[in-house]
Amino acid sequence: DSALLMHYLFVFVFHPLLLCMLRAFLEEMFESNRWRKLLIDLSATHKDSALLMYCLQKISKRGHHREIAKRINQSDYFGVFNSMLAAELTVVGKLAVGGNGESGAKSDDGSTGIDSILADLKRTCSSTSYTYLYAIEVLNDLVHKVKTKKMPDGPKTAGLLRAVRKWDRLREELEDLMMNPPAAGGASKLNPLARKRRVDVALNVSDLYQRQRRRLDPTSDAYTSGDGSRFRRKSPNDLLRDTLDTAVVSLLKNHSLGIQVDKQLADDLLKVAYGGSSDIIGDVLIANPSAIKALLENLFRPGSKRNRNLEVKQKCARLIALAVLASERSVKVASSGDESSSEKRDDPEDQLRKALEKGSQVCEQVENMVTFTVTESASDKDTASPGRYLSFLCMEYAPVAQGVILWATELASGDEFASSAAYPTLSPSLMSLARIVSIHHPFTRPAVLKLALTFLSHSNSDLSYETMQDIKEQCLRLFLWLATQGQ
Repeated sequence: DSALLMHYLFVFVFHPLLLCMLRAFLEEMFESNRWRKLLIDLSATHKDSALLMYCLQKISKRGHHREIAKRINQSDYFGVFNSMLAAELTVVGKLAVGGNGESGAKSDDGSTGIDSILADLKRTCSSTSYTYLYAIEVLNDLVHKVKTKKMPDGPKTAGLLRAVRKWDRLREELEDLMMNPPAAGGASKLNPLARKRRVDVALNVSDLYQRQRRRLDPTSDAYTSGDGSRFRRKSPNDLLRDTLDTAVVSLLKNHSLGIQVDKQLADDLLKVAYGGSSDIIGDVLIANPSAIKALLENLFRPGSKRNRNLEVKQKCARLIALAVLASERSVKVASSGDESSSEKRDDPEDQLRKALEKGSQVCEQVENMVTFTVTESASDKDTASPGRYLSFLCMEYAPVAQGVILWATELASGDEFASSAAYPTLSPSLMSLARIVSIHHPFTRPAVLKLALTFLSHSNSDLSYETMQDIKEQCLRLFLWLATQGQ
């Protein structure tokens, strides 16, 4: 009982002769899972208690960081938060390399796996502005140190680079979580002012904003004196880069607040391409995956959420195509060290742009259909059948596949979809298409799993038991397929 425990602790503290007994008593309590949880809960209730703070620090030093993360908000205890962050990043790095993370890979409630670790870590790091800022700075410093350090080729270096990729991905997910908190995690609880504050914090910390400030160098010769003030005349390239960075910041902010891309914003994003090489646009976008997701949602989100302006959709498709080409280019350079070795195609940017536009159009067409045909034997000649042509686009173009899965998840998550007349016939087609996408594009399997879970949660009392049972069985078959692929 917590009241009884507080009574005994009070007696021990005010009897100095019993302090040694108290220390031994607490050491025994730290070994018990039940007592640890009680002490953690008491420390959250009595934040001013020096004794309970001492207990919390001792529990943290013993490595029970995940147990603390599940029960309290560590933003009130920076020392505990710092220890947890260092320990958990170490565990994440070891798991990414292929180790078991030693004892830290398993939580105190018996759950294992990197997903549970990352979920608690992201929730804690994004709980307040200062924990988010500190976590982002730590991750940036880790990644920068490894990338700038010269290391010999070998298995240790390869393992360290895998850990760096996992830390880099964690940083991207933290940024996305800060700007777009999930509805179940509190987006509906945040008022517009609090949500805007979170977005502003995330964007001001990001490299998009800080990079513009770093371009100003007061010691540069480019500064001139005039009327007692000093200023710097930016070069045309600097001005274009500032315009691009500011446009990406606006894109992320508008997307977080539910505002669609307009013509002016799309022009600002593409202004660098009008003034010179368009490669820099793709490089900036792939460095900010949330921006690519925002562009995809403008093209593929169903219903009224989809952007209806044809010119804006074309420009969004072009921006995504530039990001895809930049990603392919960076992979080629990283693997061979020579950008010229990348595969040459006939105007790949135009091909990707047209494929994305057609994919968005077909998705919009399928929304108004009762069912559609899905097949793995489709080709680019099957334009007469929306389902077959959509299957071909998903198999042939990875960005289209990602946009289609995003579209299907949004459609299935709608309040009226499960009760619509097209539900019993459209659902099997959507799940079949998702299975084909997961076969040809493994990176989409987590999103496909989320889609299957959405269908599994549906309920429609107007449909017969056999119809609903068939849909649930197809969900389970999709789960089994994903399980055999290690998802």
